Amino acid sequence: MPLDGIRAIDLTTFWAGPQPAAILADFGAEVIKVEAIQRLDPFRAYGAPTNPTPERVWEWSSLFNAVNRNKRGITLNLTSDEGRDLFKRLLVKSHVVLENYSPRVLTQFGLAYEVLREINPAIVLTSVSGFGQSGPWRDYVSFAAIGEALSGISSLTGYTDEGVLLQGVGVSDPYTGLTAAFATLSALYVARETGKGQHIDVSQLEASLPFMADALMDFSLNHRTRTRRTNEDPSHAPHGCFPAEGEDNWIAISVATDAEWQSLLEVMGRPRWGSDEKFATPLKRYRNRVELNAMVAEWTRSQDKEALSRDLQARKVSAAPVRTPSEQLKDPQLEATGFFQYVERKYTGRHPYPSFPVRLDGVYPRIHRAGPTVGEDNHYVFTELLGLDSSELERLRKAGVIGTEPIR
Repeated sequence: MPLDGIRAIDLTTFWAGPQPAAILADFGAEVIKVEAIQRLDPFRAYGAPTNPTPERVWEWSSLFNAVNRNKRGITLNLTSDEGRDLFKRLLVKSHVVLENYSPRVLTQFGLAYEVLREINPAIVLTSVSGFGQSGPWRDYVSFAAIGEALSGISSLTGYTDEGVLLQGVGVSDPYTGLTAAFATLSALYVARETGKGQHIDVSQLEASLPFMADALMDFSLNHRTRTRRTNEDPSHAPHGCFPAEGEDNWIAISVATDAEWQSLLEVMGRPRWGSDEKFATPLKRYRNRVELNAMVAEWTRSQDKEALSRDLQARKVSAAPVRTPSEQLKDPQLEATGFFQYVERKYTGRHPYPSFPVRLDGVYPRIHRAGPTVGEDNHYVFTELLGLDSSELERLRKAGVIGTEPIR
């Protein structure tokens, strides 16, 4: 794999931080996720069943398992002197540290970048935070919804003439994670060439702003402020998600050109309103889009979303069924490419995991390890990498520096 021989220490929690570490792991790096039994990654509680409560409920989060795939896992209390000493010993043998604490935390641990660089001059420290390592919002905490709001993404999400809505998933987090992964890989390349590491500063706010690029440019060039348009496109019509046959079934259709419009009419059996002068050109269709979309929706209600999507695509009209999560697992395209990989995990069993969406020579990076259980790799890291013996491990366990169960 491209990153064989790279070792990363993952101090991150939730989604935006663990994702870049998971990407490094997908491409062959040995990623060691560090938690403390005093405070596990809170993402372990997200998506875990609550009734009935299973054994070791902290191991059941589907979200935690997804973004911590292919990683090893240890516990280490960085608020203790021994914990920090062990971290520094591991740092000597590593190439990357990733963290998404608020900017003050590493300094409070006595592990600021200046300290890490003295120990290992080639270390790359990737810091992911809401607003970066400087500025008036530096110490404020952010989650996905905050990144969406401040970047302006939320200002465009919602129904026409109604209030703002958040995205169905916290899109600001994966935007930030992908940005952090790219920057980390770039810094690793420089470190390999020069022997000098870098401190990578990734702001969730700034990582989310590129997804507002067209709206920002529209205001800059035209002094026009975008507003919420429900499912409308700035120029295409008909365009949007239309009801299909069955309960809560939908199909997305987007028509941009006259040729696509004629193809849509052909599939629809050329309804009489297809020759209406109001819909004769792309501009007229756009100006009359509300009426047009309503007519298309009335027709699609009786159509199977799968068959209609195939018919439209065969005639070069952009269309796709709106998938539910259960349908994704049976999607013929994803089945054909082998996108979902089934992985066995202790306590939770065998389940499908999405691959990282890149194929190397036609093959997705293999998911060879499920997300680590609490302290799963303590023995490997502390004995094989750092040379501690079993009596030292037991002493550290009794002192609460390491462990395999959270303190509750």
